[in-house]
Amino acid sequence: MTKFSIKAYAASAISFLTIHQEAEAQVVYVDIDPDIVLSEGGQAAELDLDQNGTVDFWFHNNSFFLQYYTYDGGTTSFTRQNLLIGPEIGGNFIAGNSEFISLGYSAFTRFYPYAIEYGSKISDSISFQTAGLQILALRSIDTLGGIVGFGFNCNWYNLENTESIDHYLGIKFSSGELTNSFGWIRCDVKDEGRTLVIKDYAYETTPNYPIIAGDKLHYVEIDSLPAAPVEIYSFNETLYINLKDSAETSITVTNLSGQTIINFKTFKLQNTVDMTTVASGIYVVTAEYQDKFYSTKIMIH
Repeated sequence: MTKFSIKAYAASAISFLTIHQEAEAQVVYVDIDPDIVLSEGGQAAELDLDQNGTVDFWFHNNSFFLQYYTYDGGTTSFTRQNLLIGPEIGGNFIAGNSEFISLGYSAFTRFYPYAIEYGSKISDSISFQTAGLQILALRSIDTLGGIVGFGFNCNWYNLENTESIDHYLGIKFSSGELTNSFGWIRCDVKDEGRTLVIKDYAYETTPNYPIIAGDKLHYVEIDSLPAAPVEIYSFNETLYINLKDSAETSITVTNLSGQTIINFKTFKLQNTVDMTTVASGIYVVTAEYQDKFYSTKIMIH
């Protein structure tokens, strides 16, 4: 095999990645402007992610009054408030966990979507649930305004975590021509569980292909075979390089004009590169490993 220089290969990879990835795979990103804000009981919202006329997921700020008799013959009352999400159609899923609750006289299961952090991978490696009612926040408030009950195991709002700002719902949905598309929805749960803010979302058009929470680019190596010895991706202002073994590997980062920004050799199985001194934008990262090259595009925010 004729050996390219890594610099020459990186330059050619720019056009290849642009054509290859955009033609065969794509992340669709939608900014919700203005943000959807559900701050009052009874407010609801629907998301048609691929805008084909079919609602994919719904959200609801649910509030209602409860009163019941106590054992001593008196009564107690409180207001229950829930921030809820659910899939609108069968075959749509939300990443999360569940809790089985038994009260002796009744038993039920609560479903809690994960509050996924920026840069986390959303794929079948995490659990997904298709339950129609899933709880982001749950509070019971007495007549004096005191909180008398919690969804203690809610991931977005609980006793230790009174708000979640810029976290992500992990989703998997099928709609129209899309099948098993992973995606994320960026939200806030704030005001002690009273308010839900829905900001933006993105989804991968390639079936069953992972997406990174907060990322707007499809990421895949030129050689995307399972045996590829390197994984390259970026979270915020950090570049991550994961190697399958400790063989010498050269790394080059170039901008879309072909200029080399970073060039170094790495021997660790897991490597991080601080990109805070690099301007925001799209870059091509190329790894040379045993006379083969692996490249992907990354976004530095």
